[in-house]
Amino acid sequence: MSLQNSVFRAACLSLALSIVLLPIASSRALADACEPAHDPSPASDEATGIAFSNDTAYAYKVFWIDFEGFLQDYGLVQPGETASFDTFIGHQWMVELYASEERTECFGPIVPRDPETCQARILWNDGIGIDAGFCDF
Repeated sequence: MSLQNSVFRAACLSLALSIVLLPIASSRALADACEPAHDPSPASDEATGIAFSNDTAYAYKVFWIDFEGFLQDYGLVQPGETASFDTFIGHQWMVELYASEERTECFGPIVPRDPETCQARILWNDGIGIDAGFCDF
């Protein structure tokens, strides 16, 4: 193998590794309306659940606030959908609702306070709101 081929193969391998590793290194989620840093979720060994029901005409994104206080993206919830997650009592969650290109609102933290699954029904009445059971917000 020529030196030129070796250099080319090394450059390709380096590029491929950087493309593969890029998403892993970037674990903190970016949000438009929610502040990027918060008080961290406390350590807890009391398991529970949290369910987000979308009773709006808009999509919203769910975030968990990690142990360093940064948002971790748990995905998009479309109108009429419910997304459920395993979590722990005291862990903090946020919702970012996309009402329009010009209007994005953040709500939270939403905190499970009981072994019963936190039921967070997200509402919209010219602003984001919540109807929840077994949660603090």
